[in-house]
Amino acid sequence: MHRKIDIHVHTTHSDGRSKPKAMVEKAIELGLTDLGIADHYGGLESYSIISTSHLEEYIAEMTRLKELFQSRIRLWIGLEIAELDGLPFDLLNGLDFALIEDIEMDPRLGYFLSHTKPNLKVPVGIAHPQIIFLENTATILEKEKIFIELNTHYPDRYHSKWASLVWKKLVLTSIKISVASDAHDVKRVGSTTDAIDFIEKNNLRDKLLNLRQHAKP
Repeated sequence: MHRKIDIHVHTTHSDGRSKPKAMVEKAIELGLTDLGIADHYGGLESYSIISTSHLEEYIAEMTRLKELFQSRIRLWIGLEIAELDGLPFDLLNGLDFALIEDIEMDPRLGYFLSHTKPNLKVPVGIAHPQIIFLENTATILEKEKIFIELNTHYPDRYHSKWASLVWKKLVLTSIKISVASDAHDVKRVGSTTDAIDFIEKNNLRDKLLNLRQHAKP
């Protein structure tokens, strides 16, 4: 793989156990070219960012780190979003990407497409999807340009027998794929080898998500 990437890790802003700077420094130490931090937004206060003020603090800190380390790594600012209503789109549209939980199929997917996505102006993907549920929605994801994630914390979601059968249909689409460790501390940052190997084995390199193409000037 021409790039070592990890586009979904968590920090102490949500349920992670390592501070953002430590996660970035570890990624640099490991030789990653791209790191995406996507802390939880919405849901329970015990593990998520839920207030506008906290979200503003999160974005501000990530922006500082992005500038601080820009010569050593590409840091992408994201969120893993659990809610579909009442979202602060003015702030979310300042992100580099957004991951949405549990929208693999209807009715939640339909609701997301009609009520949420029209207001999101950043690349949107499905966090750790269960691939077997995408068989009937692949054409919709392709049309809506929603990427899917290979998350090494849940390898069975893309390695299982049924998932493999669905992949044969997914590879015929233009759906983009991201790779992620879902790391919650520095020990797992960059643990995306299994997903990258899967991409190589299935000749999916051209489908790898490239956030640089969507980067804001």
